[in-house]
Amino acid sequence: MVSGHEEVLTKIRTFVETTYSGRFDIYDLKFKSQHKNMVLEVVIDGPKGITVNDCATVSRSLSRFLDETDLVHCAFVLEVSSPGAERLLKRNVDFERNVGRMIRWSVKPVPGAPKEVFKGRLQEYSPNRVVVITDKGIREFPASQVSEARCVLELPQKTRG
Repeated sequence: MVSGHEEVLTKIRTFVETTYSGRFDIYDLKFKSQHKNMVLEVVIDGPKGITVNDCATVSRSLSRFLDETDLVHCAFVLEVSSPGAERLLKRNVDFERNVGRMIRWSVKPVPGAPKEVFKGRLQEYSPNRVVVITDKGIREFPASQVSEARCVLELPQKTRG
């Protein structure tokens, strides 16, 4: 694969987050094998979301950086994308950026208990506490009980004219 690939990924993360400080950050970053090709998958996010133009901008500058530094010593395909509308919330910043959005929650009330899955609008988030509004009212639980949280795509309601 890529020799010292953790070090390479760290340098790529540093380049993107330094170059685009406050505008973009790395949501996910990895090398993967796809159809006999090596792919460098870079998923970016930002406080104002990500556009196709943002992905193109990061792709061009990252391509130049990788060509100039010769960090990757094998043929690879560079893919730069956003996490998408129905993104998985993985980092504290992901939760913080999505306050007010509808989220599909998988929660384990206590260790060993089965997961409870429900939809609810994220009202408040801290690393210790989550407050959600559901059809059945307000729910509050420790963030440590969240097994998975994923944004739900909400389409605007059509107005009748």
